[in-house]
Amino acid sequence: MARVRSKHNNLLNYFIHDRRDLSPAYVRSCEKFLKEISAKHQAASSKRPGPRKIKYGGRPNNPHAI
Repeated sequence: MARVRSKHNNLLNYFIHDRRDLSPAYVRSCEKFLKEISAKHQAASSKRPGPRKIKYGGRPNNPHAI
């Protein structure tokens, strides 16, 4: 198959075409981007607070609430 022309800010071709048909620079660029967002996602998820505790029962704080 012929080489696929790809814009470096578009990941579509990275996912739908075989790596052999893409330019090596494009593949490196995509892999670098995916690695960066993966690292950011892992860092953000490790800082996420735990689940909030919900109190059940009792009266509502607002006496007009239903």
